[in-house]
Amino acid sequence: MARRREGRDLPEIVGRLFDEARSQFPDPQAVNRTLLQLCRLYDPVSGGIILEHETRRRIVDFLAHGKTREAGEVLQVCFEEYRKTFEPPEKG
Repeated sequence: MARRREGRDLPEIVGRLFDEARSQFPDPQAVNRTLLQLCRLYDPVSGGIILEHETRRRIVDFLAHGKTREAGEVLQVCFEEYRKTFEPPEKG
């Protein structure tokens, strides 16, 4: 994928990676590989990476200990936080 196009496609790429990680539950190794990709992506809106390494480790640790629900909740919160950066502000 061309670098110059990546910025416009970033929300789509990130959404696919979050979906892919969810579909790999409860396999901690597969989820870790996918989340590493999210940790490498830079979000120009927030000025940081999409997913912090500490959060990735927390999700993978939950999965390694059979805590799928907890891992899913953390992943969902991360996705919702990311989505907020692309939603227009509420008028009011």
